Amino acid sequence: MKKLRVFLILSFSLLMISCYGSWNPFYDGNDVDFRTKTLLQITDSSDSDFKDANISSLNDRYNVLVLTDMHFGANKETAPFDALCYWLDTVKGTDEAPKFVLSLGDAANFGKPEEYDEYLAFCEKLENQYGLKMIFNTCGNHDLYQGHWDNWKDKCYPHTSFYKFQTSGFSWYALDTASGRICPNQFNLLKEEISKDPKPKVIFTHYPLTEFRVLGIGLDETTERNLLIDLFAKNNVKAYLAGHNHYSRNNFIGFNEYVCPSLRYNKAWVVLRIDENAGKANGTFMD
Repeated sequence: MKKLRVFLILSFSLLMISCYGSWNPFYDGNDVDFRTKTLLQITDSSDSDFKDANISSLNDRYNVLVLTDMHFGANKETAPFDALCYWLDTVKGTDEAPKFVLSLGDAANFGKPEEYDEYLAFCEKLENQYGLKMIFNTCGNHDLYQGHWDNWKDKCYPHTSFYKFQTSGFSWYALDTASGRICPNQFNLLKEEISKDPKPKVIFTHYPLTEFRVLGIGLDETTERNLLIDLFAKNNVKAYLAGHNHYSRNNFIGFNEYVCPSLRYNKAWVVLRIDENAGKANGTFMD
């Protein structure tokens, strides 16, 4: 029995090393409070790229493209982006064409610089062929592997994992859940800002609220999850967007939580349909 336990431990260790190098299932990257010392406010006056994309002036009805879990660098099939490009071609120049992109983390598989270079080449294609000038990024657990937070921060706009921007009638908040935690500093800053913000809100991040997973790969602090759900339900949050689990699911928990499918593994994405006049944000799974 002892030999069996040793064999299983060694086998598991070798599996983790072969897949993720020195990463282990309990590794959570840099401390969340270290990454979320402040809540960045992106405005026309503070960010010329944001201003040039005319995000703040968006009003009435428009669509937002939501992508997640692209895992550039994964030793799997070539990323199946043909279906997405075909759809973008069909809506190009119409009211259905998305105005900007939310990318919900795990852009890279191991967090290596060359993986982000592949991801950025994909982003350039979205901009050059389809006019998607703004891709707002959140950080995922794979993006932190091997302590690669600095690579994500260097490559992925807006170079911080905790931020806010506004359109004419909505507020948009990016949260850092890449370590499976929110932690006190981020929660307190978020609560302070949301509580004084009367606009309808969209929250986007990597981990779902209602999907519990063990071994350090989920939002496993139930108190934090409950506090977030309560905070969002009381402060006009219309949609919570997350990835991580690679499949499609919609949960209503006082607001709509959309668990978005992996573009690489499910060949699917989400279109978030915004009606600012009515204060509505409804997701459509494109799978």
